[in-house]
Amino acid sequence: MEKLLLVDGHNLLFQMFYGMPAKILGKDNKPIHAIVGFLGALLKIIKNIEPSNIVVIFDGESGNNRAEINPEYKANRMDYTDIEEIDNPFSQLEDIMKSLEYINIRYFETTNGFEADDVIASYVKMYREKMKIFIVSNDTDFLQLVDKNVSLYVYRGKNTIIYDEEKVFERYGVKSALFADYKALIGDKSDNLKGVPKVGPKTATKLINQYGGVHNILENLTNIKLPSIKATLNENITRVKVNLDLIKLTGNAPLPFLIDDTIYNYNNEKSTTMKILKDTGML
Repeated sequence: MEKLLLVDGHNLLFQMFYGMPAKILGKDNKPIHAIVGFLGALLKIIKNIEPSNIVVIFDGESGNNRAEINPEYKANRMDYTDIEEIDNPFSQLEDIMKSLEYINIRYFETTNGFEADDVIASYVKMYREKMKIFIVSNDTDFLQLVDKNVSLYVYRGKNTIIYDEEKVFERYGVKSALFADYKALIGDKSDNLKGVPKVGPKTATKLINQYGGVHNILENLTNIKLPSIKATLNENITRVKVNLDLIKLTGNAPLPFLIDDTIYNYNNEKSTTMKILKDTGML
């Protein structure tokens, strides 16, 4: 099967902006550490996976539909509008996009309230039976998409983890198909979603493995023996249902590119970080 590489662009940008030394400077002493890290990581991943197709998806500036469902969703995220360039990851985004164009990798900024997660899920939904798919991100929301043909590639250099179905169950104790239900119960601090009080990872895993997903758990409230867990679930039915709606990736966002437009041809001479930086005028 051919391989499709789907990159969560902002996730990798932030990882490299805050993970690489800021002293890496380019032309005119402009910080380029996030660009260097982004390209270096991407090229290593490409070399390892050898994908036939690549798409990099960035979150656009149109907001997101989930905040309309729950205004607290991602309300904890920093607003970078007035942050100085040297401390702002987005100051290096334009040059990352220029670099992707140089090596003929398709990229897209989301619109109409969709997030990168939604577009990536749409590609998975459309091509999971036809291609091996690797999602590059450290966002665990993507674990719900993992199956026999879909893996989550968590880049950490030599400590990189590639989550398949077995690895998801080994790490979290639930099947990937029920991972969204698991997060709906315990919450997600990174997205500012509160879970059900008194329901931590161990309790959530036990409930899911006994009853199934969130809706099955709620249908079986009378069968839950521990009074405190039964009570807290009963008091937080709306919260857990809304959480599931926010976390679940349905794959209903429009695709920005047809798969034939995402074909990637590796060029060994062109595809080095230093070559890209020099040829695009960043060094």
